[in-house]
Amino acid sequence: MKKKITYAKSGVNIDEGNIFVKKIQPFVKRTLSKNTIGNTTSFAALYSLDLKNIKNPVLVSCTDGVGTKVQLGVETNKIEGLGIDLVAMCINDLICTGAKPLFFLDYLATSKLNSDYHSKVIKAIAKGCIDSNCSLVGGETAEMPGMYKPSEFDLAGFSVGVVDRIKIISPEKVRAGDILIGIPSSGPHSNGYSLIRKLYSGKNKPKIKGKFLNAVMKPTRLYTNLIHKLLLQQGSITGIANITGGGIIENIPRMIPSNLGIRIDKSSWPIGPVFEDIMTKSSLDYSEMARVFNMGIGMVISVKKTKIDLIQRIFNKLNEKFYIIGEVESKKGLEII
Repeated sequence: MKKKITYAKSGVNIDEGNIFVKKIQPFVKRTLSKNTIGNTTSFAALYSLDLKNIKNPVLVSCTDGVGTKVQLGVETNKIEGLGIDLVAMCINDLICTGAKPLFFLDYLATSKLNSDYHSKVIKAIAKGCIDSNCSLVGGETAEMPGMYKPSEFDLAGFSVGVVDRIKIISPEKVRAGDILIGIPSSGPHSNGYSLIRKLYSGKNKPKIKGKFLNAVMKPTRLYTNLIHKLLLQQGSITGIANITGGGIIENIPRMIPSNLGIRIDKSSWPIGPVFEDIMTKSSLDYSEMARVFNMGIGMVISVKKTKIDLIQRIFNKLNEKFYIIGEVESKKGLEII
């Protein structure tokens, strides 16, 4: 008699998948708004758009991942914050257009699903969605033996938002003389982790521990609520840049038109010990570091010079740190002094 080869013996456990779905349902349900339609067993997510206060709605979409920070989290048993990282990597891009997040979907792929272990990540994704005022309307969990090493997994996220066309933040609105304000990051966020893992590599896992480990695994900061409070001052903010992959050198120029330039004073904010440690250990100079890391600034906004006092008062009222880091210039290029 031939030996039966089941799906479970092939490495895919449907029962474990069902347990996982039941375990994450309470987290997911807490994120859902009145706009979500249907239930968690639907084949697709339904979302009812409430556009009565938006004259000319434009949908905005983003997708991103967490990169090799996931691997570092697995290696150091610090995976809980990765879900917030995933939401932030998508939503922080989305709000650069002036959009309000509506809903989010996630993708988790692993060699072997462990409902207790992997549900920690979904719980954090749900928290990130709640903090960003968006609904976690769906996702996919893929168990793929042979694609990943045991215990490995990967993440991807997808977000959709909406903005009134007249309120879109785009480079055309930036002018020479606009002031650049830097908003602090929580650490490296989710960029530069291949370099970090290389620098601190050990025989079997990275030699990272203590305060430095806590610093590099701190979740990416979510800027949704702060940015939208600032955007209530219509016409004050002309540009927004999320300092993501490519660091401050690659990302700040993305917020301005090609005929303008930017001058940054790198002494105007503290880069923090985590970046100082990386710079020392890697022997990279500032310009090389700034092309990989956010260097302590997670989001940059450009503000009309006539509105700078107003925006500073809002930061102070909200008890939020900020730094005036530079200015938009008529001369092309990026100058860091």
